[in-house]
Amino acid sequence: MTDFADFFVDQAAASSHVQFIYDVAADRVTFVNEAYEKVLHGRCEHVNEELPALLARLHPDDRAYLTQYCKLWLRGQVADEVEVRLQEPGQPDQWFCLTPHHQSANGRVCVGGTLRDISVAKRYQQNADNFNSRKNAALEILSHDLSGAFGVVQQVAQYLSEEVTVPANSRVGDMLRVLENTSRNSMKMIRDLVNIEFLASANTDLKRDRVEVAEVLRALLEELQEGQRILGQVFEYSLPTEPLYAYLDVNKITQVLTNLVSNAIKFTPDGKRVVVRVEACPGSVRLQVIDEGIGVPAALQPQLFERFTKARRPGLRGEQTNGLGLALCKTIVEWHGGNITVDSAEGIGSTFTVEIPQATAEATAH
Repeated sequence: MTDFADFFVDQAAASSHVQFIYDVAADRVTFVNEAYEKVLHGRCEHVNEELPALLARLHPDDRAYLTQYCKLWLRGQVADEVEVRLQEPGQPDQWFCLTPHHQSANGRVCVGGTLRDISVAKRYQQNADNFNSRKNAALEILSHDLSGAFGVVQQVAQYLSEEVTVPANSRVGDMLRVLENTSRNSMKMIRDLVNIEFLASANTDLKRDRVEVAEVLRALLEELQEGQRILGQVFEYSLPTEPLYAYLDVNKITQVLTNLVSNAIKFTPDGKRVVVRVEACPGSVRLQVIDEGIGVPAALQPQLFERFTKARRPGLRGEQTNGLGLALCKTIVEWHGGNITVDSAEGIGSTFTVEIPQATAEATAH
């Protein structure tokens, strides 16, 4: 048994990640490996003296969260990893992932763990999330722009077919029918492309991280606002001024928001407003998409979130729907422990509200 204990001690000492043990009663770090010096630039023999300065580098938004997490950790009530940020003046935040351990024997409590530097992975993920957000927004803007243009062409072709007398032996009638069918098929192909992208995202595994909500949504909302400005639509948004954290799969939540905005634009006449509002509520994050559109008939509202719902309708500019979008939005929101509701009146508009729990240390407990 001693040989195995020595083996694990040697393994911890040689690890490239910071390994440590903290004796709660003695209020001291009793073991830290050499990775501490390489990763955190301290001295192993001075770790206890350096600990206050190290903790002072914690990101202000993480301090209260980590304090609550540590209370649960000392009681042996957490097993999930936690991510924290350390600050250094003039440098990007340094991200760490802590894998916690707890041991209690004979009235003595020790906590320990592995601290991994995940800064590179976090920056990569943030860049990927920003790219996906902008890509999703661009696809929606493009789909509405092109769908609107093809819709006009289709309507003109229909009008000419009905109103213009075509001379005998003329191919004009056939050409108008080709123009009408091509426009209709092009609109369908564009919407199918966007729907496939949404379905592909919804069917991937859920990967939630503790994120600052305004930070991860801002790029998407800016892109949507600029795109709607170009198209002549009125799109506004507001974000909380204070940091607001939630456990989110960023790509999936941005897909939900994009889908809700897309639906709002479909049923909102030109010149009317679509507004996104993000705010803190007691224990939750609230996202609202508010439009001044045609509204949803009361009889259809109970069916809106059903798969292949009978409540689906073409948009004001001929946009088609497969009846899956809102059902998938509901599924994704519920995966996050939240809920989605609608409040709508015909001729006045609709408000879709998503509420997701705020991030708390208790959410990581057993």
